Amino acid sequence: MKLPQLVIRDADDSCLREHAGLNPVFRRILAARGVQSIDEIDYRLKNITRLESIRNLSSAADLLTDLIKQNKTILVFGDYDADGATSTALCMRALNLMGYGHVNYLMPDRIADGYGLSLSVAERIVKHPPDCLITVDNGIASFDGIDLLRRHGVDVIVTDHHLPGESLPNASVIVNQNAWQEQIEGRNLAGVGIAFYLMLALRARLRESGWFSHDRPEPNLACCLDLVAIGTVADLVPLDYCNRIFIHEGLKRIRAGLCTDGIKALIEVAGKQLDNFSSVDIAFTLGPRINAAGRLDDMTVGVQCLLADSVEVAADLAEQLNNINLQRRELQQQMADQASRQLSSLDETELGRQKSIVLFQADWHEGVVGIVASKLKEKYSRPSIVFAQSEDGQLKGSGRSIAGIHLRDMLDVVDKRIPGCIVKFGGHAMAAGLTLENTSLQLFTHTFESVINEYSDPACFKNIIECDGELEDQQVDLQFAIDLQNLSPWGQRFPTPSFVGEFQVINQRVLKEQHLKLTLELAGQSYVDGIAFFQPRGVLSKRYEKITIHYELALNRFRGTDSVQILIRDIF
Repeated sequence: MKLPQLVIRDADDSCLREHAGLNPVFRRILAARGVQSIDEIDYRLKNITRLESIRNLSSAADLLTDLIKQNKTILVFGDYDADGATSTALCMRALNLMGYGHVNYLMPDRIADGYGLSLSVAERIVKHPPDCLITVDNGIASFDGIDLLRRHGVDVIVTDHHLPGESLPNASVIVNQNAWQEQIEGRNLAGVGIAFYLMLALRARLRESGWFSHDRPEPNLACCLDLVAIGTVADLVPLDYCNRIFIHEGLKRIRAGLCTDGIKALIEVAGKQLDNFSSVDIAFTLGPRINAAGRLDDMTVGVQCLLADSVEVAADLAEQLNNINLQRRELQQQMADQASRQLSSLDETELGRQKSIVLFQADWHEGVVGIVASKLKEKYSRPSIVFAQSEDGQLKGSGRSIAGIHLRDMLDVVDKRIPGCIVKFGGHAMAAGLTLENTSLQLFTHTFESVINEYSDPACFKNIIECDGELEDQQVDLQFAIDLQNLSPWGQRFPTPSFVGEFQVINQRVLKEQHLKLTLELAGQSYVDGIAFFQPRGVLSKRYEKITIHYELALNRFRGTDSVQILIRDIF
C-alpha cells in the first residue's frame, strides 16, 4: 500500500482576524473547519436552532398534547444503536418528568426483527396496541409497519433523521428535516436531537394548555442533554453549530456529575473520569458499550442502563454492557482477520484497481459487519460493504464510505440499474445498510464497483491525511493544550486538530506489548511524552533519531496532575 500523503488544511481566517485575543493558530484551526464568526464558538444553549425551524414539530406536539390530555397510551419505538437507545431513554425520561406515566418503550431485535418498524414488529404491537406510537431514530422507511398500525387506529409520529426514499410513509406526522429537499436548518441532527426538539415543543404546548402546576412542576429539560450529547457523538453526524452546542452542554453536565446513574456507571466501568470526560471518550468508550447491546444482545439492556434510577442497578447493567462489548471486540477481531485473509488473495495491483470492497462470509455476525466495514474503509480508503448471512438465508450488509462518495445514493443507482438485486436499503452519505438475496451477491458486487467507478472522482481515493500545520516548540505545552481543548467539541466534519513536526527521539519503549511510548526533545532541552497506540515493535530503526510525526496534543492526567502529551497518529 502507498504511504499516505500529508496535507495542511486550507484556512482563510480573514473573518476571524478582528478578534485580536484569539491565538492565530486557533484562528486557522477554526477557519479550516468553516467557522466564520467568533459567535460560532459561543456554545450557550440559547443559540440552538429555533423550534420553529423544525418542520411539523408543532403538529406532532399538538397531537401528543391532545393524547396526553385524554390519558392515552404512548409507545416509544427505538432503534438498536446508541442514537436509538439515547433517543428512547430521552423520551421516556422527559415524558415522566412532565408528569405523564402512560408511556412505555420497545426496542427491536437486530437479528429477529431487522431494521426499523418492520411488519413483524407491527404485528406484535397490534396485539396490544397503544393509542400512539412514536418512532425515534427510525421510521422514515417503515411503510408496511406504519400502514398496519394506522389500520388498527394507532396514531404514528415518525421522528427520524435518515434519508427518505422517493415517497414517505403514511404516518400521522413526520418530523425529519431530511424528508425535505430544501437545504433547511437541522438536517445534521441525530435521532436524539430530533427527539429532544419534540420534547421541547411538547413541553411548550403543555405549558400553554395549563398542564403544569404546583403538584406537577414544569421540568428543566436541560437535564436530558447528557443523552443528547452521547447519541449525537455516537451516531457520527456532522458537528454543525447546533450539534456542537448540544455536545458542549451535555458534556458540561456529565463533568459536573449531573448525568444519570447509568451514564456514571458506564464511565466508571470504562475506566474514565467524570471531570475530564470528552467527546472522544463518548466515541471510543461509551458509544461502543451501548452499541454492543444492539449488536450482540438486546438493546433493552442499554436503555435500562441509561434510565437506571439507582446506583446498584446502574452498576450491574453497565457491567453487563461492558461484558457484551468484550465479546464484540473478540468477534470483531476474528472477522477482521478473516477479511484480511480474503483480501490477501488479491495482488496489490488488482486491489489498487478496485474502487470498492465487498466481502461476505456465511458465519460472520450481522451485528458486527458494520465495524469491520469501517475498519476496511479506513485502511484502504475505499467504500466498503461487509455481508453476513441471516437466519432466513438473506445477506445482511453494512457499508461505510469515504468523503466524496454518497453511499446511499450509490445504492440507489444500483437498485435502479438492477431492479430486484437489492431487497431493501437505507442510510446516509457515509453509512448504509442493505439486504440481498443470497444469489445476488456477485451481481451486486460487480454493479456496485461499476457505479462507484462511474460516479466518483479519482481524487476521492487518494490516501490523504489532513493536518493543521506545524506548532512551535513553545506551543507544545500544558496551557496551549488546555486552551485548545476549550475550543472543543471535536468530531465528524469538525475534526480534532492535528499537527506535523520533526522531533528528536530521546527514548522509546513498548507498553503492554502493543503501544509505543517515546520521549521527545523540544527546544531548550525540554521534553514531552508521545504515545502511539497499537504501534508494532521495531517501528524505529534506531533508538536515537529524528522522526517526523503527525500528532494530536492531549491532556494526560496521572494521580491528579495534568501534563501535555503527544498522541502519535502516524510516523513518517
